[in-house]
Amino acid sequence: MIKEIQTGFYNLINSCTTNTYNVIAPASAVLPYITFGLNTEAPIGDFADFESVESLTYYVNCFSSKSIAETCSLADEVMNNLDDGTVSASGYTSMKCVREFMGNIIYDQTTGVFQIPLRYRVWLDKT
Repeated sequence: MIKEIQTGFYNLINSCTTNTYNVIAPASAVLPYITFGLNTEAPIGDFADFESVESLTYYVNCFSSKSIAETCSLADEVMNNLDDGTVSASGYTSMKCVREFMGNIIYDQTTGVFQIPLRYRVWLDKT
């Protein structure tokens, strides 16, 4: 179940032109890039099936060492691809993909990297 949904979210976010990595980028990764991962998963039930709807949250982080503008462009690309996007997963019908928040721009002085964190909620109906 989770593997199919994770693959569906990966396929949706991987439509971004920037390198995208699940959970962490490898040490050899070149900036800019995007990381994402499953944050929470909670089934929503009804009288017929206690797992009739899956409600999941994903974190998405945009990283760049070039500038704030480039980091914002990455976040724009993510939002263009994910806001109201369709997550395709075997055994589920996509209901909604919604951005819950976009955080402040973070700058790490040690590494010289800018970051913008986002969080998305995905609802899938079990078919």
